[in-house]
Amino acid sequence: MGKQAGPGPDGDAGWTGRVLVKPLEHISLAPYCTIGVGGPARYFLEARDERAVHEALEWTARRGLPLCVLGGGSNLVVADEGVDGLVLKIGVRGVTARPAGPVVELTAAAGEPWDDLVRFAVERGWAGLECLSGIPGLVGATPIQNVGAYGQEVSETVVGVRALDRRTGQVVTLSPAECGFAYRDSAFKSGTPGRHIVLAVLYRLDRGAAPAVRYADLVKDLDRRGIRSPTLADVRRSVLDIRRSKSMVLEPDDSNRRSCGSFFLNPIVAAAELARIEERAG
Repeated sequence: MGKQAGPGPDGDAGWTGRVLVKPLEHISLAPYCTIGVGGPARYFLEARDERAVHEALEWTARRGLPLCVLGGGSNLVVADEGVDGLVLKIGVRGVTARPAGPVVELTAAAGEPWDDLVRFAVERGWAGLECLSGIPGLVGATPIQNVGAYGQEVSETVVGVRALDRRTGQVVTLSPAECGFAYRDSAFKSGTPGRHIVLAVLYRLDRGAAPAVRYADLVKDLDRRGIRSPTLADVRRSVLDIRRSKSMVLEPDDSNRRSCGSFFLNPIVAAAELARIEERAG
């Protein structure tokens, strides 16, 4: 994988007395991307806590190096020449749940594997994420893309995003309105891209509620299995089966699993254009 950096190219200059972590050097990024290709990072650091994220920001600023944030690597292609800067792999973990009457507030650190969180919620009967089963990547990416599939998207359940503001160096908690959610979009992606590093996401889920069954393929699969009143677990199983049939679940025994994921957008047309399409379709 590479060697542990010693004092770095210029000793410990640039690090404050608080700093306890140092980056690795010349690390291949191919193993960190689902497509499995890509050149090396000049410097590489996996942040296991929020302090390390702050330190990485300070370290790159002092050296005038770019900072590239890496999550699960499922929507990323790295050039053969690699990245001439610091690649910061988000490895901050932790999940807490706080019941509040008919809902539960679930806070997950950005480095938590997304599907692990979905499974965690489904197993406890907490509705709101079940249709998002099997999506690769980490929790921190979900508000950036406003991840969605099979009739659900995370903007329906996100009530806060804790993030490090790279301009000010301060940690902020952003409301859904400040996140600027839209179809597969957000302020993180289109408004002020690169400004924030997501540290944790707060979701509000319904305790004991019925699952969301809106998507045609999902309805068809449940009907095929003779399930008329599906549970959250039934919906999760159907979603995983549908995704698996398209090689959209990252499984070691699937030779077609290497990809950059599904990132297409459904077309968006004006109301007048929709009316013309409907008229032509009869």
